[in-house]
Amino acid sequence: MYWREGEMIDEYNDSNPNCVYKALQELKEQQDQLEGSPTSCFSSLFKKLFKVDTIPFLLFNEDGLFELAGLQYGEKDHDHHHFHTKFFRIEHLDEEKNCASLSLLRPISIYSSYVDDICAVDRLERTNICVTVDLSCFCAIQCLDVDLLKKIVIEPKW
Repeated sequence: MYWREGEMIDEYNDSNPNCVYKALQELKEQQDQLEGSPTSCFSSLFKKLFKVDTIPFLLFNEDGLFELAGLQYGEKDHDHHHFHTKFFRIEHLDEEKNCASLSLLRPISIYSSYVDDICAVDRLERTNICVTVDLSCFCAIQCLDVDLLKKIVIEPKW
């Protein structure tokens, strides 16, 4: 929010068609700092502190939670994983076209298998699958905890 000529302007409200773009732009700046981008003197500290380079998020359109399908190939020719995801990472923004390049994050359970239920997700795995979306189709964004990108290590009790 900011003030302009005696009125309060909320740049993230529903009447602003660029609200999702502005939110993603801010998210991208924070994510760049996590990656160790040279734009901040604290960036290398952030990278060491958080041990992740991604701020995961959800997108919402008029129908609800946005979801895409992906196909990830493994090291062997016949090794591939089909999955649906509601989780994304911002890669690039194009203000002129009001679009964004997003990479799909694969939802993983505690047993290291793909899960479809959003409540069963214990971690997210980055993929090399990218899509470009028109941001005018979306009305909201919800950021998630960066801890979802950390690998869970469970040590044996004995």
